[in-house]
Order: sequence, then C-alpha cells, then structure tokens
Amino acid sequence: MPSATRIQYDLPSEAFMDELLTDDLILRYVKDNYKYSKHRTEFYDTPDWKLTGAMFSMDVDRDLSIPTVHLAQARITPDNLPGLLHGDTWTAPFESVDTMVDALAHRGAPLSFLSIARGAELVCHFEIAHSSKSTTLYLPDRTRICMSFDSSVIYAGGKEGRSYELCMDLLFGEESQLITYCQQIRERFGLPPVLLSREMKARRLLGEE
Repeated sequence: MPSATRIQYDLPSEAFMDELLTDDLILRYVKDNYKYSKHRTEFYDTPDWKLTGAMFSMDVDRDLSIPTVHLAQARITPDNLPGLLHGDTWTAPFESVDTMVDALAHRGAPLSFLSIARGAELVCHFEIAHSSKSTTLYLPDRTRICMSFDSSVIYAGGKEGRSYELCMDLLFGEESQLITYCQQIRERFGLPPVLLSREMKARRLLGEE
C-alpha cells in the first residue's frame, strides 16, 4: 500500500507550462531528461457516488497490455494547506468490471472501501484523456520531488472539460521541504491550488454539483 504526499496547482494554459520550465527556481534542480506519457482512464463509482463521498477514487487504465484498476484514498487533516494531499493507493490487474473489487481486495484494499463496493453496482461516470511531462527535482538535503505537468480532458455526459495542473509528489525527504519549495513556486507564479478533485469536476460537467 504505497502512500503519497502531493501538492497540486492549477495552471492557466499549456503554454504556461513551458514558461515555468525556463525559470531558474525550477531549472536549477533538474538533472534528468523529461519523461512523456499519455493514457486514457475510466472512473468508476456507485450510481450515487458513494466511493467519492468516502474519499475514494477508482479508475481503470485500459491502455496497458493488462487492464489495471487503481484505487486511491485521500486523507484530509485539519491543518492541511490548500493543494496539499495525503493518500494511500492500491493497484491490481483484473479481468472484468465484476472482478475489480476482488482484485483490489487481494492487494489489501481497506474494509471501508470493500463495505461500499463489494456487491454494489459500479458504473463508469466519466473518462479522462491525460498527458504528462515529468522529471525529478533534486533539492538540497537529499529531498527528491517528482514534478509533473499534466494536461487533461474530462469527458462526462457528452461534455468536455480541460485542465492543466502542476503536480509535486514527494519521493524522498521531509514534507516540510516539499511545502516550503512549493510555496516559493506558488508565490513566484501566483498559482492557485487545486481544490476540486477529478470527480468533483466531472460532476460539475454532469450538472450534479
């Protein structure tokens, strides 16, 4: 059960991503070439979004040679900074939608998830076409951060919604170092934190929020 610590910021456009990459506040910590990826995912929940209500997100990546289901659970604490997210993740290959929950159970998915999803109807509420450009930032004190520029299109109910985000995932080091560095990024470029989850964005497209 890998855990994640992430800070996300909204970006105004794809062109703005390239502008960030030329700034010394980022450039000085880049040593490796950028990695590029594209994939399309389907997001599943009960018809009444019970998993989302319990802070779970379940999506399926069918671009892989073996279909894979990903489950994430966010942990929100009272002292969270805007845009800061803690979470746990589980990943499992599966054969059909009917076997997704059992596949995750074998990988240690929590009882709080199984009590909602096992035996429940699961439907695909929306899809996301996602492309990313990522690299590792080598900060002082051996702090390592995965920096990713993400461009996404949400497809829900015949509508589309586009978003651009800067994601910072702590790979190694103290969380305080991640927070301090991201605050510098935010102040330099005036970036607003990501406050809406993918599910919340999709529900807005569907007119449910």
